[in-house]
Amino acid sequence: MRPVLFLAWICWAGLLTAQVRINEVQCTRMPGTSGEGPDGDWVELYNAGSRTVDLGGHLLVAKGRTARVPPGLVIAPGAFRVLWCGKQALADHIPLKLPRMGGSLLLIAPDGATVLDLFSWPLLPPGVSIGRAVDGERAWGFFQEPTPGGPNKRACPTLWPPPQFKQTERGLVISAPDGAETCFTTDGTVPTPRSAHWTVPLALPAGTVVHARNMAAGAPPGPVAVFTAGLPDSAWALAIDQADLYGPAGIADTATGNFARSGRAWQRQAWLQQGGTALPVGLSIAGSGSRSLPKRNYKVAVRDRFGGTDALHLPDGTAWRTMVLRADATPHAFLRNTFMEEVARRGGGRVDVQPGLAVPLYLNGAYQGLYRAMPAKGGEWLRSLNKGAEVQVAADDGEHQLPESYKRTAAALLGDCSRDSLERLIDLRSLVELACFDLWTGRADHEINVRAWRSAGPAGRWRWVMYDMDQWAPPAERTVERMCGARSAEEPFLPQLLGRKDRQQLFLARFTALCATVLSPGQARGLADSLVARHGPAMLADHARWSGRMPMVAPAEAHAALVRHITQRNAEVLRQLAEHTGRAQCRLSVQVEPAGAGIVAVEGLALAGSRTAVEGFAGVPLQLEAKPAAGMEFDGWRGVAAQEAGITLAPQGNMRLVAVFRPQALSRKGGL
Repeated sequence: MRPVLFLAWICWAGLLTAQVRINEVQCTRMPGTSGEGPDGDWVELYNAGSRTVDLGGHLLVAKGRTARVPPGLVIAPGAFRVLWCGKQALADHIPLKLPRMGGSLLLIAPDGATVLDLFSWPLLPPGVSIGRAVDGERAWGFFQEPTPGGPNKRACPTLWPPPQFKQTERGLVISAPDGAETCFTTDGTVPTPRSAHWTVPLALPAGTVVHARNMAAGAPPGPVAVFTAGLPDSAWALAIDQADLYGPAGIADTATGNFARSGRAWQRQAWLQQGGTALPVGLSIAGSGSRSLPKRNYKVAVRDRFGGTDALHLPDGTAWRTMVLRADATPHAFLRNTFMEEVARRGGGRVDVQPGLAVPLYLNGAYQGLYRAMPAKGGEWLRSLNKGAEVQVAADDGEHQLPESYKRTAAALLGDCSRDSLERLIDLRSLVELACFDLWTGRADHEINVRAWRSAGPAGRWRWVMYDMDQWAPPAERTVERMCGARSAEEPFLPQLLGRKDRQQLFLARFTALCATVLSPGQARGLADSLVARHGPAMLADHARWSGRMPMVAPAEAHAALVRHITQRNAEVLRQLAEHTGRAQCRLSVQVEPAGAGIVAVEGLALAGSRTAVEGFAGVPLQLEAKPAAGMEFDGWRGVAAQEAGITLAPQGNMRLVAVFRPQALSRKGGL
């Protein structure tokens, strides 16, 4: 306890005797500005003593980050010194980011231990600063007219919170705390004291975007809150200044090419509404090939500089600070993506897939069609797969350089590396799964949709992410020949998987199991039908919204094309694999006796029904396991000598296998 008490005494001693004090702070970039100078972040220091002080070596600490004041800056008695927050290499600039959502700032002496001043602030509206009501004194207040480098004036002790909205049967209700009035607009402009004042519930047409803020005479106006009225509970809504979308600085403007820009400079202030709650977010255009289409992908980010304080939630209980609203704007994209993502989950999650939610999206009150909300496939989501620990990422998106460990992995795949050695570098089952799905779909752009990750620790192994599964080949396309005939190595490294016996057997066994289970005509057709039944009305509304403005197919046509692929693809690709590897095809007939008494799993995937034909390859080992239903027990196999519930079988030709079950013996229930 003694060191803690001693440190506290040092801190308080500094606070009571320090002559240099934090006098005023602004951390709210003004809209439409560069964020530099008076329109950006800055800290004003005041010398309350009688001698000049050299500020060189003093420390400013905010949100766990520290900036040291460069040498040569002095502050005379009764004078002010402004430190501008930015990356410019100037004497009065410090590399420190001030949290807009609220936080604390410490001024520490050059000894690194003595705290000279400590100051905290709440979420501030744009352009409002906070500082001492009288320069250098104890009392603090808010300033609607900041004065960096000059005396503070007209401090207000009150700062109003943002309004709260509630949709009722009578109309939209906007809350206001005692002593404040709520001003609102419905034309997209920022409310001023001259705007309409809320008094009674507002009966507004569906899609009306309301901007509101709390105000009172003599006090800075509170932060702006935004709400889109009259939307379905399932809808998500974006609200953004129209000038931030279209025009010279608009992030979605096709005339200027701004839709193709990326980076922090092409993010804009917006609000995202989920049900009855709207949160401030940053908005940018996402995607690559679909950016120029009228239906765009949006990336939303909860960031301090946009006033974000809470994460965005999905129904599965997860919450994310960065999400993508995926447009699925290419023909067939929505149905194919949702189908393959569910297949990957039913296959046991060997390849990673983002969680997602299908939502109707509105932009500034206008219906935009059917979207999928999902976490961005970046570090935040990948770290969640790694229990929050740091990860390395390998991607083809231009944002990441390939780590050396990934380059070594690729070299091992291209070389004569044994399966055991390879599995020390990668989760081989993950790569095989992605290769199976790419081959089954005939994905035309597989080589440019690559993302792998691993734990940043020394024992981390690479795993793969499946996404953008919309560009499929026709069912009869010779995909094995195309993928294996590439001039250079392309992920998912299909020729390298098929080129060595141990890898080839692993791939062929997994592809056999998938075609017999989750990709079988029976199971896959049932999944396709259920997706159309669930999302059909939303797909029809989306088609009506965008048909004629970009290439689209009707939902019924997309469903029919998917069913054709399901019914024709397995036989075609199995034949191509047999031809490429020189292995004969064979059929394993699996039966459960008596019917319904249990199941048989192949490579961990359950076969459906009591009679199933597994189309495979001669000499490729398959792992099979008999699993009894409730009240039953496994009694043995007919067709093979082994009698354990789990067996490995490498058929050389067609064969029949029966899993026999019986009621549990009385002795297992505690009887005689």
